[in-house]
Amino acid sequence: MTVVTRTARTAATPVRDDVLRSLSARGIAVSSADMLSEGREWSVVVSGRPADLTETEVRIAVWNTVLNHTAVHGLPEPIDGVRIRLDG
Repeated sequence: MTVVTRTARTAATPVRDDVLRSLSARGIAVSSADMLSEGREWSVVVSGRPADLTETEVRIAVWNTVLNHTAVHGLPEPIDGVRIRLDG
């Protein structure tokens, strides 16, 4: 069994807040966004999206936003990926 540890909120908060703001500006509502395994992976749950965005476009937007903001904040690239769940 693999245990996934969450990174301390203090390290993840600025980049997480920027990810949430950027996605919100595009009309993508996120119910949770967490940095996992010391930044090697992210988990994002999308709770709503504009009707004109396909599921694929939302996934690409989330992926690109996480990559861009981790780079801007000097955090490691999520080499294990970004888990994206669409609830809405």
